[in-house]
Amino acid sequence: MFKDVIGHEEIKQRLVNSLKTGRISHAQLFAGDTGYGSLALALAFAQYVFCTGNKQDDACGECPSCRKMQKYIHPDLHFVFPVVRKAKSPVSDEYINEWRRLLSQSSYFDLTEWYSYMGVEDNAQAAIYTEESGNILRKLNLKPFESDYKIMVIWLPEKMNPECSNKLLKIIEEPFEKTLFLMVSEHPEQMLNTIQSRLQRINIPPLRQEQIKQQLLLTKGIPDEKAAEYAHVASGNWHKALRLLDESEEQIYNQEKFASLMRLCWERKMLPVNEWVNEITSVGRERQKNFITHAIRMLRENFIRNFGLNELNYMTEREKNFSIRFAPYVHEGNILPLTNEFERAYNDINRNGNAKIIFTDLCIKVMQNIRPS
Repeated sequence: MFKDVIGHEEIKQRLVNSLKTGRISHAQLFAGDTGYGSLALALAFAQYVFCTGNKQDDACGECPSCRKMQKYIHPDLHFVFPVVRKAKSPVSDEYINEWRRLLSQSSYFDLTEWYSYMGVEDNAQAAIYTEESGNILRKLNLKPFESDYKIMVIWLPEKMNPECSNKLLKIIEEPFEKTLFLMVSEHPEQMLNTIQSRLQRINIPPLRQEQIKQQLLLTKGIPDEKAAEYAHVASGNWHKALRLLDESEEQIYNQEKFASLMRLCWERKMLPVNEWVNEITSVGRERQKNFITHAIRMLRENFIRNFGLNELNYMTEREKNFSIRFAPYVHEGNILPLTNEFERAYNDINRNGNAKIIFTDLCIKVMQNIRPS
């Protein structure tokens, strides 16, 4: 329901009015991080559309349709999301139980958490495969069971492979009657331009710091000062705020690996660097990408720290303790080269490049920039 979605009151009202006035677009794009509430808004809107009770500016929450939506089992609601290839025809239905279980926990999560619920292998990378388009077509050919509408929620459509994207384009161009596509994208720029141009885009901005703080105080019962700190570091992302409450093993691992990499590259100890590379390449590609994303954020935060603008710094206590001594080594002369090298490594890993070669090359480039000859 809309009342369960943090903030975004103006967007909620716009969605409500679109149904009340009958001017509802058949294909909509909720563009913004899942942690901002993009998926939560899409699901709340779907429940509002399906609701058969006395709804005003929100679903009633009590009618049979609402009760089914609360369990994500409404017969006219269909999901598409990235999956790993475990069979010849990998489609979302193979993981629908895991998907519903994750949604029942929270509609604010990231791809890493979804990987965990799928129980995928370390090197697997999820996608929306060509076979999914046939599954979409089959479902949309069915008549609605209980509602006037059929709703297809597609999470991370940028993960579609080209064949699936092109087939989906034809379906969007010639929509089925009373069918709604609600796409939730974190990186809409990676989608086909021809698909983007046919979607009504709703940009979901980050949550305000005060909204996250109040939600933490309301639901987690932590001290006001701690809530303010977490709300600041979360940078508008509710999922990130939740993770800060209970610092995950992966967050600690990423920070420790970043700190050790910077020390080894400063000391130019090639043998320990090789050992570091062997360790990072022993984990899966998704964890490697998460580490690189963390490293890029740390470079940015340490660079900003040099200017003394604390309100623009978003670091945990653990990260702050390391940056006290490290920040001066990230400056105007090397911030861009370092960031570019980490971004290049991310793209190469994403393209299934040889991880050992990629990280060895990255370490050499860091050595050259963190401590020039």
